[in-house]
Amino acid sequence: MGAWGSGPFENDGAGDLIASIGHGDFTFDSVLGAFEDDYLECDGGQIAVALLELTLIVRADRARDPAVAELDLDDFAAMLTGERLAWLVDVVERTVASTDSELFELWDEQGPEELASWRVPVIDGLEDLRVLSV
Repeated sequence: MGAWGSGPFENDGAGDLIASIGHGDFTFDSVLGAFEDDYLECDGGQIAVALLELTLIVRADRARDPAVAELDLDDFAAMLTGERLAWLVDVVERTVASTDSELFELWDEQGPEELASWRVPVIDGLEDLRVLSV
């Protein structure tokens, strides 16, 4: 059974991403495969939410979640070009969409309160990201 929680780093997709960044082998190209299909699988959605939070940590001085408190994000920050920020806006929008997003569907199955506990913070973060990507 995998990890599952409403926080941006409380799932397997985020855990794999954090490990990749921690080992120094993360690239955006390494995660692009999770976003190729029209239907966004759960892992892709989890990665998108974690990337959103990491981006806000390095670009908007958001407080660090304990899960990434010791993570060196300098290399990650250097990869955040305007093109990558625009791409991230797109994949996060897909993640919170009610269609074509497995992660949305899984949260929706849990009921409206659980859906909101996951979706509202992601949408708020998405708005902050849009400001950064202008």
